[in-house]
Amino acid sequence: MLVVDDGSTDGTPGVLARYHGIRIARREQNRGLVFSCNEGLSLIETPFYVRLDGDDALEPGLVAALLGEASSSGANVVYTDRWEVMPDGSRVPRSLDGPLDVAMLVAAGTLFPAELVRSLGGYRDLFWEEFDLYLRLLESGGARFAHVPEPLYSYTVGAHGRMTSSDEAAERGWRELREIWPAEVLERYGLAGRSGVPGR
Repeated sequence: MLVVDDGSTDGTPGVLARYHGIRIARREQNRGLVFSCNEGLSLIETPFYVRLDGDDALEPGLVAALLGEASSSGANVVYTDRWEVMPDGSRVPRSLDGPLDVAMLVAAGTLFPAELVRSLGGYRDLFWEEFDLYLRLLESGGARFAHVPEPLYSYTVGAHGRMTSSDEAAERGWRELREIWPAEVLERYGLAGRSGVPGR
């Protein structure tokens, strides 16, 4: 496991010190989400990786299920259903069964091919950096997507301080994507005309 500590000012270093076998990349100064993602990507030594954001959680069987699906199907991008943790603490299952809808995916909890993501330039400094990455993977021709129909990732909806908790920022992010990507590409993968925060 690799942890990128982006200049935390709470008790994170002390918590991490209690665990063995964890690689830690720590900076004294905060550089932001995309910088941290790319730093982590540069340090990965395995063929695949799964990103975990600080306010989310993965079920114990997630990684095994993702790798098992990749092995059996030949896919190199694998996602699961998820639990959505609501502001009141309740967990609601979100099924992603059916045709691939990129707008319903989230940044973390997905198995990604490390070398392919690096070859595409990693994460770009955008509000919806995950959708941009999914689009580049799909358009590259090198990504083979698969779905595990079981909720194995917990995504915190509307968490205070989360980047996507601001509707105004989310709307700016959609405009940013529309400026970068042709309308036909956004339409092809279910992102045309999107607004707000996915999953709300």
